[in-house]
Amino acid sequence: MSRERPGTRPPTGQWMLYGASGHTGSLVARHAGARGHQPVLAGRSVDALGATAASLGMPYRVVALDDRDGLQLALRDVDLVLNAAGPFLHTAPALAEACLSAGVHYLDISNELQVFRALYALDTRAGEAGAAIIPGVGFGVMATNGIARRVSDAVGGARELLVAARIAAGDPGPGAAVTMRENMPFGGWVREDGALVARELFSGAVTIAFPDGSARAVPVPTGDLEAAFRATGAPDVVAYAAESREPAADEDASAAMRSFAWASAVAADGTRAEALLETGDSYAFTAAAAVLAVEQTMERSPRGALSPADAFGSDLVLGIAGTTRVDIDTPLMHEARPAAG
Repeated sequence: MSRERPGTRPPTGQWMLYGASGHTGSLVARHAGARGHQPVLAGRSVDALGATAASLGMPYRVVALDDRDGLQLALRDVDLVLNAAGPFLHTAPALAEACLSAGVHYLDISNELQVFRALYALDTRAGEAGAAIIPGVGFGVMATNGIARRVSDAVGGARELLVAARIAAGDPGPGAAVTMRENMPFGGWVREDGALVARELFSGAVTIAFPDGSARAVPVPTGDLEAAFRATGAPDVVAYAAESREPAADEDASAAMRSFAWASAVAADGTRAEALLETGDSYAFTAAAAVLAVEQTMERSPRGALSPADAFGSDLVLGIAGTTRVDIDTPLMHEARPAAG
């Protein structure tokens, strides 16, 4: 339900993109411009930020996240901040706190479990501030969260929920690898009986039969463990990352640039439902999904700490070019076979 923010100033319609000069941030900025937006670009590096802003004809502000006064000044006339600066362990807490203080919506494209735990803990404060906190509006969570809600609803409420993502990217940039290194010390996690439970990292491999071939998938401690639980209430949740597919030698690389998200729900009575989302380059999807999330947040003005499905429903990403969703009759997940030899 849409609720107006009880802010101390009228909405300006302006928003900020933090981390705009990074690999993914610049993709988001370009997509935003193509949709007619003129966000305020922000970050720490004056040279990189200035060059990005000049190339796109957008305003920019240089501000460091440890500069509290500078952050408050930078947020003085914006209604929303989209954070694209990872690893989000280092950027999300400070920026979300600044947004709460200013009564400004906070969104990010993270998929880090520890970040989701910290941000969802701000639910009450976000509601009091009249602001929304919505992590995970990039591929990793936006692609899975809607179909997780869909399959859970289809069985009347999931007891067990499994989600998986398989990325395909022409130019993934350095950020994903850095983020993985930063989060590996936290180890592996799944959700059992509503609680997060530690597991050996990457143990429990399975095989998922995607439309263009089967792929090995391993459990990963991502934000999905929080977002899927928040969207569905399923007490048992496992999130998987599937191995990317390499194009065949004689195959057009663009034809192989297909990313997938999969979700399976099982109710207490054994009723099962599965769905598959298919799209193209996962980074292009992230840029499109993030800007859609900005638009919807500005339009609906929700409040509280929300999963994407809670904030936007199950169908928002179907508006992204080249994105389709199908319900699956035959289970796609199988036990992984041991490697030969």
